[in-house]
Amino acid sequence: MRAAMSSGMAVVIAVALAGCGGGGGGGSAPEPTATTVVPASATPVASATASSAATATTAPVATPSATPEGVATPTLSAVATLAAPTATLSAVATLVPPSATHAIVAPTATPTLTVPVPAATATPTATPLTGPIVSAFGLADSNGTFDTPAGQDVLGRPVFGRQVGDGFILFVEGRPGASGLPVATNLLSSVRDRPEGRPDLQIQASRALGDGSGAVCDRAFPNDGGVPAVEPPSFAVEQAISDAMNDLSCRFRMFLEPNFACTQDNNGNFRFASLGSSTQFCTLVNEAIPFPAGDTVLRVRLRDTAGNAGPVAEIVVRVRGF
Repeated sequence: MRAAMSSGMAVVIAVALAGCGGGGGGGSAPEPTATTVVPASATPVASATASSAATATTAPVATPSATPEGVATPTLSAVATLAAPTATLSAVATLVPPSATHAIVAPTATPTLTVPVPAATATPTATPLTGPIVSAFGLADSNGTFDTPAGQDVLGRPVFGRQVGDGFILFVEGRPGASGLPVATNLLSSVRDRPEGRPDLQIQASRALGDGSGAVCDRAFPNDGGVPAVEPPSFAVEQAISDAMNDLSCRFRMFLEPNFACTQDNNGNFRFASLGSSTQFCTLVNEAIPFPAGDTVLRVRLRDTAGNAGPVAEIVVRVRGF
């Protein structure tokens, strides 16, 4: 709080000087009046004493060195006081320092960074292939005599060589797999806009056969067409894949007795290629579905009567051409 400043005061000193008695009239002369104003900032430094015994503290006042005889000495009888205004600063702005010292307080506990851990995702388990086993898969001459593979490719698949792309028999044989159920024999189950409609003989080619027509089972003259390719290999439940498998499967015929098989040994005896086979599927590769020159991979799997698919088997048909 700031103290109020005191203003200086103006002091007027009245000095009464007694007059001397004069000769002649015996009366006293009127007393002249004078007012002396001392500035408020002046500081009294001396004292003057009048004959009237009035004493005041004031600034120095000039005193005549001698009073002429017969001249009355003037007396200051009135005092005027100039009071300096007293001002009090009633409101003082005070900056009060905070009563408490602000400090940075370290946390009492160490914060723990929690990293969310994604829930473990189970690895999808493939459906067990408990369906039929492909017990034989190959080519035979047009009279049904078995062809012998020319060798294997780098993946170990049997390679069957042909001079031209048609005029031979393609056969598939199967037997019950882990399910123990018989091989199913439905060769055509195509339904428009329903990819679930699939044959039990699920066979596909890596390259188009013939003109590769997209029409399903267009095997009847004069509108007989080819078969589309399925590449890369896939048995996904998609309409195009189901259509291609139906288109090729519907061209096969089923044989359940070895004595009435579509194939025969070198002595002309009809039989299955594998003694363990219970079912055989055969088709004559004709001018409607010829294989192109080069290598074409054929893939096949079978289903049992409960719809369980078995493992996939593959062969390579290599057409040399002229």
